[in-house]
Amino acid sequence: MSNGPPRSAWTDPLAWDHNSHYHGHLIRRLPEHAARVLDVGCGEGRLARTLAERGLQVDALDADPDAILRARALTPARLGVRYRAVPLEEADTEHRAYDAVTAVAVLHHMPLGPALDRLADAVAPGGTLAVLGLYREAHPADFAATAAALLPQWFMGAGLRLAGSPFRPTDPPGVPEAPMRMCDPAQTLPEVRAEAARRLPGAQVRRLLFWRFSLVWTRPAQGA
Repeated sequence: MSNGPPRSAWTDPLAWDHNSHYHGHLIRRLPEHAARVLDVGCGEGRLARTLAERGLQVDALDADPDAILRARALTPARLGVRYRAVPLEEADTEHRAYDAVTAVAVLHHMPLGPALDRLADAVAPGGTLAVLGLYREAHPADFAATAAALLPQWFMGAGLRLAGSPFRPTDPPGVPEAPMRMCDPAQTLPEVRAEAARRLPGAQVRRLLFWRFSLVWTRPAQGA
């Protein structure tokens, strides 16, 4: 797998948003040997396409059928991404079959503990789970992080406007727009850390700007 920089928001037709800003952060944490990846909550397939462009075999799933329709329409056939419209809790994911599992802004749509178990179950020995999530603000550190994010967010938006970058792709004919599913996160960041520590020993949970956190966990290699 190539760990080079992700496609720039300046040239990607989907442009910049809080989640895609951290795609590179997740990709850099995947193992060098990664060949097969499961992307959970893939939405319109932006991360799945980025991974496939790096030569990875990508399976991607999302609970929203309209999002999957758009992902398929926006994804060149040469990339070979296999999309499925199915919720994680109903998906027949293969046990310990993936070198990497990614999940972007999806954990807060599901019960946290069972979702972590399902995601981790698909990770092969020596493989990595890389999650970008949202948390509920409840502590002074959360509000300080919000204040710190406001100025960078303004500059990112202003830069995109000045550059004339398009914010949406051209809709493929006959493909419905997939509305964004809105759901406020239930867990605070300390609660996420505690649940991850119980279920995924050694998981690293890191606060990020733009109201996000990353969770990275590697399953020990066989014989380790």
